[in-house]
Amino acid sequence: MPTLQQIEQSLNLAYPFSDACSYDNVGLLVGKKDKEVKRVLIALDVTHAVIEEAAALGADLILSHHPVIFHEIKSVTDKDYTGSLLLSLAQKDIAVISLHTNFDKGENGNNDQLALCLGAKEYQKIEDGFATLFDLEKEMDIAAFALQVKSALGDKVVRTIGEGKVKKVIAACGAGIGEELILLAKEQNAVIVTADIKHNYAVMARDLGVKVVETTHYAGEWGFTERMKKILAERFSLETFISQHNINPYG
Repeated sequence: MPTLQQIEQSLNLAYPFSDACSYDNVGLLVGKKDKEVKRVLIALDVTHAVIEEAAALGADLILSHHPVIFHEIKSVTDKDYTGSLLLSLAQKDIAVISLHTNFDKGENGNNDQLALCLGAKEYQKIEDGFATLFDLEKEMDIAAFALQVKSALGDKVVRTIGEGKVKKVIAACGAGIGEELILLAKEQNAVIVTADIKHNYAVMARDLGVKVVETTHYAGEWGFTERMKKILAERFSLETFISQHNINPYG
């Protein structure tokens, strides 16, 4: 059976941890590096429900997209949410490895998967890999395109900014957009597909006439679990499970 260290090293080769954003926290976050692994549960987030699911499956490792430790912590107690998660993981002897922004931008990562899911035949990576630029097969009204996005991602919550026809798309998974991407969308006459847009950027997009389709964060990062299951199957003899408790907080 492979150890946590061997799995971490293999994932680092596929999606280098050094490619993660400076604010990020990826790699082995919980566990002893020499621990042997037989079963792995793959999830977008480490939650209490996911930990209980892993324990019920006898999983040694949770492979998550979002890091269970993201911000600096000074104590591990049940007084706060992160502390309570870490205590539960330690008590149940379940390790955590996380691949976050390094996976988003990587080959066949979340941004590539999002572009393909939205119908891209060919796409250009932009924004250092954190977004893609492509053309739709045919021009369509933004309302019809929003419905297509909703259906393709299996989402229940989709909001739009702007009106009119769309042909060119900028797609960026995860947590929203900034000024540079909005200005690029205006220059390219492209609609932006993303999630978690801050109010000031929504106002900016509306003011500049930039069209936006906002999905949920969860829906835009659906590709992680299946991709990780495939990679683990190719590299190790492990029992892998995709979590049934991945949470879309918006339903």
